[in-house]
Amino acid sequence: ALKKVSAAQHQDHDALLNNTIHSLADEVEAKIQVIAATHNITHEKVEKLLGGHKYYQSSHSMQLANAIIPHKVQEVNEGCICGEKLTLQQIRGLVKADPIYQDMTQDEKDELLRALTEYQALKNMSVHATNSAVAHNAQLTLEHIFKILDGLALHTGIYVCLFATCGHIYDSSQPFWYGTNNVMDFWEDVMDLEPDEIIHKLEQWAC
Repeated sequence: ALKKVSAAQHQDHDALLNNTIHSLADEVEAKIQVIAATHNITHEKVEKLLGGHKYYQSSHSMQLANAIIPHKVQEVNEGCICGEKLTLQQIRGLVKADPIYQDMTQDEKDELLRALTEYQALKNMSVHATNSAVAHNAQLTLEHIFKILDGLALHTGIYVCLFATCGHIYDSSQPFWYGTNNVMDFWEDVMDLEPDEIIHKLEQWAC
């Protein structure tokens, strides 16, 4: 009986949510038309500008994790010949066990992030010069996919979730997650996992 009540409550909640989303979509569409007319630009340009800062999740802790690894790599592998260098997995183990990285001051964190930023800049000017172009292309492609999925969810009620991250510790693109409707609640309510926690683990695994 409890399961039936719970299912009914979820159906009512989903119906209310869908109605709210439909109402919001209508309001947004009307405002987009007003902005386009006021500024004499196309409807598509307004949507592109509006979507340019959506969906992307940037975490200070994630950036810091990517800064710590190369710092440790330099510490343990500098001066070593190829066969003596520790693997990335071994270095991650050292980082996890090193108390220095567990209780860092804000100045120490900022210094690591600054060093990583400088390293990325050097890479972008040399062998990774096309990295920003690749990241930009990925962003535009995924934004197009998100808009298609949002429209599909609006008209069919489909549930979709997506997690994406870079595959290299020096990649400048940020990890992010995306979900239609309230699908991200599944991870919290059923799997007992926060989306931010999932993307953080995915980033660490991929790098």
